[in-house]
Amino acid sequence: MNKKSLWLALVAAGLIAGHAGAAALPVWTDGANYAVGNVVQYQGQRYEATIAHTAWTGAGWNPADAVSLWKPVGPCATAAGDACNPVGVSSAAYTTWSGGARGAYSLVHDDLCGYTTDGQISYADPELAKRGLRAAFGIISGNCAPYHWQAAKQFLAHGHEIFSHSRNHMDANTAAWNSAAQITGSQDDIAANLNGYRPTFFAWPSDISPDAPMAYLRAQPGYLGGRAANRVDENGNIQYGMAAGVNEAGFTDPFMIKADTFTQSGIWSLYPQGSEILNLHVDAAIAQGGWSLRTAHGVNDASWETIPLARYQGHLDYVKAKVDSGELWMAPPSDVIRYRFARQYCAPTVVTDGNGQAAVRFDANAECQRYATTLTLDIATDRAVTQAGATQGGNAVAISKLDASHYRLSVNPLQGNVSLQLR
Repeated sequence: MNKKSLWLALVAAGLIAGHAGAAALPVWTDGANYAVGNVVQYQGQRYEATIAHTAWTGAGWNPADAVSLWKPVGPCATAAGDACNPVGVSSAAYTTWSGGARGAYSLVHDDLCGYTTDGQISYADPELAKRGLRAAFGIISGNCAPYHWQAAKQFLAHGHEIFSHSRNHMDANTAAWNSAAQITGSQDDIAANLNGYRPTFFAWPSDISPDAPMAYLRAQPGYLGGRAANRVDENGNIQYGMAAGVNEAGFTDPFMIKADTFTQSGIWSLYPQGSEILNLHVDAAIAQGGWSLRTAHGVNDASWETIPLARYQGHLDYVKAKVDSGELWMAPPSDVIRYRFARQYCAPTVVTDGNGQAAVRFDANAECQRYATTLTLDIATDRAVTQAGATQGGNAVAISKLDASHYRLSVNPLQGNVSLQLR
């Protein structure tokens, strides 16, 4: 099955939205009824009725000859395309992951400000920057020295995400735990030291949380999600195994994001001991079409289960190759959460603009506004076209050709309708 056949099959199956193409301008018909303002096409030209007439038939009443009934408004063929038979868009759908990648991947480093994790500053950030890759770093906000905050500012400048790993790295399953201090207080600490930046992702110390702290986190409007915690049941028993795995493309709970934890032996990994678990987690995302999150700590330092530098460099080279091939999207966790829910809530609909050209509008409901981000939109035209362009909010939008009737562009649903120029 070729690409276009597959696309049409998905539309037929209801997996992507199908839409009627743009309506062709009606051809003038002898003896038809016309009201003032009706526009028709006739012999390659467009005409507008200036006088109402009903069932007039015979020689001389066509728009080219009956100048008292019709006024010419221009040719069908214009610089913008065929005004009488405009190109329509038969479907519009977001790709599962940004850029059309098959899988998504987030590399998350815990324990920034833990003092033994300074390899994140000395090695992780520079190695990521060399390859143009973005990761995430979890701050223990009550432990930070001034140089940690300065490093965090540099991480943000490089496009990384800073997330909260609590204020004191305290196990939530203890009597001393205070959700307001450890969750909201950590967020406030980070904002106070990073010029107002407020984290939107949370990782539980030891990946453990009773129900009440989890409920508190879910209720905080500033947080979009968190790494999965192993639940503590009513009898105080930890239900291990809830935090590990690959997230499906349509995951529904952003506060239970599964991960694979790095250890040098791989003892708690999803993958066989002795294998390169770093790369296998990436492969799993691509193979399953899902999102893999890698939990790590320091790099080439004295932290718990630090990643040796050569192994880290090799992993980043592997990821970079997958990104460059278009198979993988690597992004911090909050970006992935935004993308996943924006493609659900910011639904695209094909409409026709005032010039008879195809356009795409977006459902900007409250949930869309919460998650909205740049999304990759694929459109299918109702025929092959030779030129395609797009604007949004008066600004040109880059559009790439997949084949003669399939195109891809990046849009932000909150920036208004996308006008398409197709011919």
